[in-house]
This record gives sequence, C-alpha cells and structure tokens, in this order.
Amino acid sequence: MSIQRIGLIAAAAVTLAILGFYASRLAMPQPIFAGDEATYLIRAMYAPAQVARYPAVAAVSNGLDFSVIRALYYLGAPLVVGDRMVNAAAYLAGLLLVWQASVRGLPRRDQATMALIALAFPYYRFAFSDLAEGLFVGVLALFCLATGRWMRSRPMVHAAVAGAIGAALVLVKPTGIAEVGALATVMILDTAVLDPRDATAWRRLPLRLALFATAFFTVGNLIQWAAEEHSASAWTFFVGAFYGAALGQARASEGWAMAAFGLAAMVSSVALLAGAPLTIGLAEVWSGWRAQSGRFKPDGRQLVFLMLALSMAATLAMTALFVREVTGDPHEIQHLFGRYFEFLIPLLWLAAAPPLVRPLGGRLAFACAGVMLAGLAGLLACFRAGETVFPWDAASLLAFFHPDPVRANLGTSIPYQALAAAAGVAAAAIVALRRRVAAAGLGLFLALGVLSTYLDHSWLGPLVAERAALDRDLHEIHAALPPQGDILLLAKEVNEAHLVFLGLEARPWVEFGPSGPAAAYALATSAAVVVTGPETPPGGPWRRTVKGERLSLFRRADSAGSTAP
Repeated sequence: MSIQRIGLIAAAAVTLAILGFYASRLAMPQPIFAGDEATYLIRAMYAPAQVARYPAVAAVSNGLDFSVIRALYYLGAPLVVGDRMVNAAAYLAGLLLVWQASVRGLPRRDQATMALIALAFPYYRFAFSDLAEGLFVGVLALFCLATGRWMRSRPMVHAAVAGAIGAALVLVKPTGIAEVGALATVMILDTAVLDPRDATAWRRLPLRLALFATAFFTVGNLIQWAAEEHSASAWTFFVGAFYGAALGQARASEGWAMAAFGLAAMVSSVALLAGAPLTIGLAEVWSGWRAQSGRFKPDGRQLVFLMLALSMAATLAMTALFVREVTGDPHEIQHLFGRYFEFLIPLLWLAAAPPLVRPLGGRLAFACAGVMLAGLAGLLACFRAGETVFPWDAASLLAFFHPDPVRANLGTSIPYQALAAAAGVAAAAIVALRRRVAAAGLGLFLALGVLSTYLDHSWLGPLVAERAALDRDLHEIHAALPPQGDILLLAKEVNEAHLVFLGLEARPWVEFGPSGPAAAYALATSAAVVVTGPETPPGGPWRRTVKGERLSLFRRADSAGSTAP
C-alpha cells in the first residue's frame, strides 16, 4: 500500500471523527445558538400577534426556510431535530452536487482528495443546526449546478432557472443577494470582458438579465405570498423588518473604521483558507483569456468558480457593512463573523478542483504560498490589535481562539492560536516546496478542524447539560400550565428567554430582570409566572408548583395545584 493511500485513509478517519462529533448534535432537543435558531423557529410557527408578546424576537421573514419548518410540523416531525436533519442533509447534498460537477474526469485518488477537503472543513457547527446554513448551501449548490450546466449551452433557460433559484436562496437567508449579484456580474463579464467580440452574446445579454430579474422578483414574491410573509415592497421582498431597521439606524462615528478593521480580518482569513484555489483558479481563467487572444469562453466549472469568487467578495463587503451597523453594540464589535463567509471556502476548493490537482509551476506555487502567508500574518495582526473569535461565530477559524477574559473565558490553557498558525505555515510550505496544493489544503483543514472541534467540545459540554435541564423543565412546566389565562415569563437574559418562549409555544408575555421589573398590571393579571433561576416573582401571593433545575412555575396561592418544595 502506497504512502499516499495510507495518508488518504488516515485523513478519512479524522474527517469521519469530526463529522461524527457534529452528527451527535442532531438529536439534541434544544437549539444551541439560541438567539438565532429560536428566532427562526418562533417566526415560522407562530402568528405575529402571538410573537408580539415577546418584542425581542427579531422580525425576519425568510419565507422558504419558514415553509420548510412548517412542513416538518405538519408532517408530525420533531421541530428542532427535524429542522436540523433537513439542514444537515441539504449541506451534505450541496457539497456532493458541486463535487460531482467539478471532479468529473479526474483520477479516483484526486476525486477522493477533493471530497475529503470539502468534508474536512468543519462548517458542520452551523450547517448541522437550525440556523438555515445547511439549507442555504444546498440551494446555493443548485444555483451553481444550473450555472455550470446551462449558462453556456442554454443561456435563456439558465437565466430563468437561476433567477428562480436565486429567489429561493434569498428567502432562506437574505445574504444570498451576494450570490445573486455575483451571477449577474458574471453574465456581464462573460460578454463584455472575456469575449467582447461575440455579437450574438451582446444581443442576448439584455434579454438574459431581464429574464433573470423577472424570474427572481416573480418567484420571490410568490414564495412570500404562499408563505404569508409580509414584504414592505415587491422589490425588497427578501429584506425583513429587522434588517431594514438595522440598515436605517444611526451609526457610531467610528463605524467605518471598525468596518475596515473587520474587513481586514476577513480578507486575511480568506487569503489563508482559500488563497490557493482563488489564485490558481483566477490564473487558469487569465491564462485561457490570454491564450485565445481575448476571446475566451470559460466552461461551466470555471463560470461557477468565478461566481463563487465574486460571491466571496460581495459577502465580505456585506459583512463589513454589518460590522459598521452594529458598532454601537459592545457585544458585536471586534469579533470575527466567520460563519457569514466560511461556507464558501469548501465550495471554492471544489470549483477549482482540476487545476488544484495538476502539477504547479514554480512561480504560481510561490504566489499561492505567499498569499497564504500574507493572510496568516494579517489575521494574527488583527488578533493582536483586538479582534476576537468565538465558538458561536466561526467554524475553522475557531482554531485561532485566544481566551477573552470578559466575553469568552473558556478556561483553556492549550495554545490554539500558535498551533493553528503553525498549521498555516506548514500548509504554505507544502505548497511552495512540494507544489501539492490539494494535499496542503487537506492537511490545513484537518488540523484546523481538529483544533476547532476540540475547543467546540470544551465550550459545548456545559451548554449541553444546561439545554438538557431546560428541556426537562419545559416539559414539566408545559404540562402544569393553567389551560386559560395569561402567562408571564420573568427572564434574566435573552437567549434563555428565546428558548422558554419557544418551548412554551409562544404563550407567555416576557419581561426581563432578576425578579422583574415586570409591569404591575402584567403580574396582576397573570394566571401563572415562569421564572428563570431561583427567584420568587414580586407581588403575590404565589405558590411554587414546579421547581426545576433552570425554571420554576408559580401559580396564585388560591389556585389549584400542589406546592413544590
């Protein structure tokens, strides 16, 4: 057995271990990323009048994602677990579709290497959740597949189909507008830059763009109408009230500086993680254009690669704008929003597969290594300047974790950042000296995957116990609630409030505070009060009827029910 085969078998074993760790989360009864996951589930399942009892739930209207959640409910599937399963299946199916389209014709060993690169990338933290990230990648894969198959051979059919899929994409997550804009840009570049002397293409271009836009807006508004999701305008059907308010709010004076700082960290991250496929893929397109004297027609895979590369640029720009909008929030500044763009990294590697497995010239190999090292240096400089990475915001980049005593003190003594940096240097050295880009990428993703997954395990352990206790309490309290009358929830913090509000089927009115401050009328008119923590609600007289590990239920002293000790 050759050394290369042994290496692939070892890489497959580590990849399956990482995949297995995240697959074990699928059966957890409560969401991990409580704020966002619970928001999607609440908005999908309950009418606006019910959700109004808890104004802290963000006003999002992702019609396609909500329709999937509702379909699970009508089918009788467990909501949280079922939605996770759909996202996990969509993510893996998306990777499979892009892999199949990209590695056709390659030797089996190279096909296996590219499959392992995609699977070793630990985006499962988010894809195997209720965040809709997995569904997003699955729909994005269909977007890529339509582009690769039909943009060159059947351009009008492609415009209509891609517009419809693009509408579905932005109604899974509004950030999909980056991919929609990227494809429109590729259509224009393909005609205006890569082959500007094709008169037929010039005549078709306005029609293609018009058909693309018509399909996008028509299908998007139809999905929102069918899902009964309100849109402020037919032109902005994918922008929920939450995002509209965020875009319209006043900005802190230092917003642009923070946006530039965040953009520098994100660009550095992409240079390290995807600098090699970006450099090689763009070099391939440039070489083809020069060799054919400015009349280059990229094939389907190359068009998908260009679309994904432009999508990455647009996504980073959008995320930087988001950083600018939230500058005034101390909880949202100076941390790396990796999950907003990391999903594109394995797709970029797959889309550039054929040139990645071919022998590299020395100049191109050194260019790739230089981009990777520059990205690593920039990323470390940003961390040195105060940027932070958290388990709830990054996938492979979590390997660069450094404890934050205030915001994320996980109590670890392992030098994650140094080990991750060493892995980056080693990968760049393999590219420069041995010119084996695919092997270097696989090694880098495995190293970062092991580090980030181990840290995720350290972060997740106590959280799993908390979620399990909360789930037990919710089941007990749900059975003991009075059949009629208002329910009040006194919560300490927003994440737990989201989970309790979801678990109690959007029934309680929600107030924050250690034991309030609840409006006097709310306490006076409530038939029961649910409290997070050991406190007793003010006023009364109250009788504790359920005393759980995380929650307690209080009924009025004159109501029926036994008293919990």
